[in-house]
Amino acid sequence: MPKMAIEDTADGVLLRVIVKPRSRATSFIAEIGVEYVILNLRAPAREGKANTELLKRVAKSLKLSTADVILVSGSKSRDKTLLIRGVMADQVLGILQAVINNK
Repeated sequence: MPKMAIEDTADGVLLRVIVKPRSRATSFIAEIGVEYVILNLRAPAREGKANTELLKRVAKSLKLSTADVILVSGSKSRDKTLLIRGVMADQVLGILQAVINNK
């Protein structure tokens, strides 16, 4: 069974993303798929800049503190898993869909 892009756990919501560093796209969210959410980042994948931008933009999109968004795997990969505390999976999905629809 494939892993879902957004799923509830006891600790919070796991969000699986694929990032595109140094993207020229204007939209933050490129696609919401079944297994991953594809995100465009402006920062380069050097010295943790893309990871920092990722955490800040996800927190801002969800109206959470950056302390509530934690990178749990993939710090040196384009495939990453985030743990988001203080929300439920359906809330995260709803907010991300609202963001993508209001381009």
